[in-house]
Amino acid sequence: MITKYFTGIKTIDKIILGLILLFAVTLNNSIFVNQIGYFFPLFILTYLLIIKKDNRFEKNGLELVFILFLTAEFISAIFSVDQGVAFKLFFKRLVLIPVVYTIVAVANDSDKAKLIFKFYIGAALITMLLYIVFAYEHFIAQLYSLESKGPSPFQYVMTAGGLMSFVVVFLFAFLINDKNKVKIKLLQLLAFVIASLALLLSYTRAAWLGAAFGMIFILLIKRKWLLLIPIVIIAAFFLFRYEAMSQIVLYHINGHKPEFIKSITTSGRATDVMPISRDTLILADYEEGIKLIVEDKVVKKIDTPSPATRVWHWKDNYYVVYLIDSRQILIKKENGSNIKVVTTFTSPGLTKDLELKNEKYYVADYDSGLTVFSLSNEKVNGITYKELEGISRVDTYDSTLAIYNAKTSTLNFYSFNGSFSLIDSFHINTGVGLLWLYNGYAFFQTENELMRFSYGSLKVKKLESLNIHGIFRIRFIRNTAYGITTNGDLFKGYITDEKMNFTKYYNFNFTPSDFYISDSTLYLTFNKRNRFLSIVDPYHETNLERINQWKTGWTIFKNNPFFGVGDIDLKDVYAKYKEYYLKENFGHLHNNYIHFLVILGGIGFLIVMFMLFKILQLHLKIYRTVKDIPFVSSYALGATAAFVGFLISGLGEWNFGDQEIITMIWFTLGLNIAFYKSYLKNVKTD
Repeated sequence: MITKYFTGIKTIDKIILGLILLFAVTLNNSIFVNQIGYFFPLFILTYLLIIKKDNRFEKNGLELVFILFLTAEFISAIFSVDQGVAFKLFFKRLVLIPVVYTIVAVANDSDKAKLIFKFYIGAALITMLLYIVFAYEHFIAQLYSLESKGPSPFQYVMTAGGLMSFVVVFLFAFLINDKNKVKIKLLQLLAFVIASLALLLSYTRAAWLGAAFGMIFILLIKRKWLLLIPIVIIAAFFLFRYEAMSQIVLYHINGHKPEFIKSITTSGRATDVMPISRDTLILADYEEGIKLIVEDKVVKKIDTPSPATRVWHWKDNYYVVYLIDSRQILIKKENGSNIKVVTTFTSPGLTKDLELKNEKYYVADYDSGLTVFSLSNEKVNGITYKELEGISRVDTYDSTLAIYNAKTSTLNFYSFNGSFSLIDSFHINTGVGLLWLYNGYAFFQTENELMRFSYGSLKVKKLESLNIHGIFRIRFIRNTAYGITTNGDLFKGYITDEKMNFTKYYNFNFTPSDFYISDSTLYLTFNKRNRFLSIVDPYHETNLERINQWKTGWTIFKNNPFFGVGDIDLKDVYAKYKEYYLKENFGHLHNNYIHFLVILGGIGFLIVMFMLFKILQLHLKIYRTVKDIPFVSSYALGATAAFVGFLISGLGEWNFGDQEIITMIWFTLGLNIAFYKSYLKNVKTD
């Protein structure tokens, strides 16, 4: 019974223990409540120390490295380009490290330490069960394909994944290390399966990697060589069960259902296609640039400096290809089997959407508005309308322009002839907001429904909402709309009726990356890659982002080698050093080690590495000391492995700078020390 832990102790100690249990329960779900559960006990314990001379804080051998780390933070703040923010984050580091000492002070015997851990792991499992429910809804709405990440019901998904990886590693440690009855083992296995499923559904690759290395570390420490074999087999299954594929697939769509014409297998990753004629295509290939395909064969290839993702016909023999880093390449189809690059250009801001209509190229930049490009004599000219800042989606038809403004969560319709006149506006709160206009009708896809509007020069009317999820592209041919979802469903509807009959027409059994319609022929691009292998895929979008961040970070470090730029949000600094075509300014560098080089300089980096080494060394020392003690050894093994997983995850995330994650690091370290000190006290007593 939990009441026994509150019996025979002072009221103030009951309050402290209750708050720490609240702290443990909310580690995975509420940073606000979690802070209450930590700071109040810290204040009370500090009050007891200063006023009552009752010191409950104990040394643990890490005092020197903590002081060195905070000194490095303080000095870098003095030399920082933004001292105010640097000192604020220095203070944040200063007040979070005492989590270690607070946990040790409260968990002053093994039973209390076990109670705190059980509260933590039990609440974490309940949180992860709820996460699975949210993930199911996320899947039904086809948001995994649209967003390439899991839901964020409690924290940002990267934070949630990192926190869940701790739970998975702890449960694995108990499953491997504990010697319990079969019933207990089955319960541990069930808990591990639930936690692992939730972690997988978070879609966070850095957390996957951290959990995997943590579990492998456990097997190596325990010398469970035979268990490593099925682990390797399972890993191989997930890594290699999908064969990489890249195809262009053609269907005839004038009948009752699409009729397969042919498929063209390509190397690389077919992403978007533009037909010049039935047998001549321009392909945007994610890995291999721009390709001219004639009669199913690549006759010309142009390498691009970053992956090509979209292609449009602009005018005459000119085409424009969009690259993932926001550069756009104008190419010309010459006589014969040849294409050439005419020029490269870019819009001024962070590009979110693009559309080409009536020989005008519309580029929606979230931070700088709408830029409209025109082409004349092989020269690209653009006009930027900064008043549309916040734009995330754009489409136009005739003189009507529609945008979705993500800042204000509004769908706005304008009359546009060189200047804007607002026709109507609708408040729609959505994180998706895909938009298409055609001949007096507008379609707007949210997470939950497809909305249809009619528009004119004076008003806009919402006609209906259809229970359709996951449409990422709609194409029009005469008065028929074709939409494809992320799971390969083709919808078809006639758009002249007041009530639209937009129904599923066909399923392709694959997820197209895009499609185009010309002369009753449907051209689909399709490529398949393994999500697990994407961890090391140099072409993966987030990997490319990280590589660019690390390159930029290295440049910043070389210009601030000794004390860094200070522990600050790096957006403004990053903006000064990044390449001009990299539009997004990142506040951190998605890598603990490069980030520390940048913010603390070379000296601070070495201090941080020393601190991490000493923490790992202490974890290992504790495990070796208590390895024969039931429960305590399992916790120590899990804490050590979870810390190893944290270090590995830090190769792809700035998880040290994530308050929830670093709080978890200090909590698990403090609880490990608490178990260790309790063991030493018992040994002395015996």
